Amino acid sequence: MLVPLSASSNEENAPTLPIEQLTGEALHVKLVEVTYQYDYLNKRCRGVSLSTMVQELNRLFLRKYGITVNNFVKLNIDRDTRGYKESVNQAFSEKLFELGGCPGASESNLVDTLKEQYRVLFENAQTSPWFPRT
Repeated sequence: MLVPLSASSNEENAPTLPIEQLTGEALHVKLVEVTYQYDYLNKRCRGVSLSTMVQELNRLFLRKYGITVNNFVKLNIDRDTRGYKESVNQAFSEKLFELGGCPGASESNLVDTLKEQYRVLFENAQTSPWFPRT
């Protein structure tokens, strides 16, 4: 499965790699992005307001790096953590619209795709020797 490396507005110009081959910073950035997307989809389409994946990722980052997801974003992606999360959610909202909203996302198995991406990225991050800026 090929994925863009960033959620920026020039996403179509971003290089793509199979998600299983992402390493280091690209792996962790994509993991944060997929985590935000999954929790946004749960909130928007499934009525689940808990950010369960962000909480799980926070536990990993605290245990492994001693920083929260917000601090990781601030130090390694964008100093405006709220703005970054909103831009990821906005880009994902546009994708959701293209799929036909929540019913289209359900028909296209987007939830399962995001779960699988999250699982692969999370497992790779657990064993990654890369250490973020802290």
